[in-house]
Amino acid sequence: MVLFRLLDRSIGIVSTAILARLLIPADFGLVAMAMSIIALIELATAFSFEIALIQKQDPQRAHFDTAWTLNVLIAVGGAIVTAAAAYPAATFYGDPRLAPVMFAIGGAWLISGFENIGIVNFRREMNFAAEFRLMATKRVVSFVVTLAAAIAFRSYWAMVIGMATSRIVGVVLSYLMHPYRPQPSLETARELFSFSGWVLVNNVAVVVSGRVPHFFVGRAFGAQMLGAYTIAAEIAALAHTELIAPINRAMFPGYARLVSDPPAFRKTCLDATAVILLIVLPVSVGIATLATPFVRLLLGEQWGDAVPIIRVLAYAGAATALISNNISAYLALGRPRLATVTFVARLFALAIGIGLLYGPLGVLGIAYAELLSAAVGMLVSLPILLSTIHLRLLDYARALWRPLVASISMGGTVVWMVETVSPGAGAGGAAIQLLMGVSAGLLTYPLILGVLWVVSGRPESIEARTVRWAVHALRARRLGGSPP
Repeated sequence: MVLFRLLDRSIGIVSTAILARLLIPADFGLVAMAMSIIALIELATAFSFEIALIQKQDPQRAHFDTAWTLNVLIAVGGAIVTAAAAYPAATFYGDPRLAPVMFAIGGAWLISGFENIGIVNFRREMNFAAEFRLMATKRVVSFVVTLAAAIAFRSYWAMVIGMATSRIVGVVLSYLMHPYRPQPSLETARELFSFSGWVLVNNVAVVVSGRVPHFFVGRAFGAQMLGAYTIAAEIAALAHTELIAPINRAMFPGYARLVSDPPAFRKTCLDATAVILLIVLPVSVGIATLATPFVRLLLGEQWGDAVPIIRVLAYAGAATALISNNISAYLALGRPRLATVTFVARLFALAIGIGLLYGPLGVLGIAYAELLSAAVGMLVSLPILLSTIHLRLLDYARALWRPLVASISMGGTVVWMVETVSPGAGAGGAAIQLLMGVSAGLLTYPLILGVLWVVSGRPESIEARTVRWAVHALRARRLGGSPP
């Protein structure tokens, strides 16, 4: 899952770089107009019945057929609404080209509703290799078709054709890669909606909490500051979006398998949390402490406004990553309403934070409001998790304190290194600072973590199991075998 995320990101960067030279900004803007409207329609229909199927311990054929039928009906409804909104949207934006674009995307959405529901079993059975092949093939084919269309037409239709191709190829591959053949049925519709209705509420809450800060920044500070805030938010969330999100995608079906074994569920949840903290904390601290040379090198001096925002939002991203693991546990347990409580608390905290901090701190106050929202989400989500899976706070703290202390110590070392070294201005100086800071972090974090593990009595922790796995994997490869 992490590999697919990296592949997807890499293709996206290459695709954007090439399309930017073949098309004009107005082409991108036109497609963005269409997607801004379609995204709202898709959000209103994001029931995620697939999650309900993964959560169920023993779903029957009726559940799969009902989920497929509901997806088809939602796609039909979404396509109709998209078509109905096409001409009003074209009038609103003052661009008649928007209507046929929305018709085309709506038609592709209609086709995608017929995707074989059987591929959900890839995740249920934890067959992530098959899921990788499915998603990667779809992404690569879409990429090739988009570039070919851009070369042939030099028009915004290239992006539309690429998006439509992705949806259509996904449907074709779903039937080629899985033998299940769905049939129309609504037998278990009420049962699926009782779970997926809460998932829809959660999806809406996540989108709203993610877009509200951008709305306030754009409204109060204009397009330039909004651009800086948007880029800063993307950089700050890298640890969560590129590493933890795909891990959670893999963890959810694993949790679902352990629902009937509470001790195993509890241990796995604790181990997963430790792994996430082991990864996300040092990366987030590194992003925060190295924000200045990172921005100077990759974005340029003109993006200096993004630096303080990155420093704040990086820690918000770390808290969000931990919350996301808790959410996966709630969904696996069949209790999505617990996730709703967390998301609603975050929304209230975000609103209060913006109200209190926006005036005195300006745009940075909105970033601090996001950090406050993430902290409140942790404070609300953690007690719910502990009580739900009957986990003691002391056991939770024992598993997590070493990565926390090691990350803080690493951050102090990196800050000292960056502030001590003054290689000069420009991209060259920023590159030297970044290289030295990253090197210092890579050396100090595992060293301090190891010392803390020894001092704490060498417990049977996730750090010990990770090192043991790495040693076994190296030995196996030297002997020509496979890693454990």
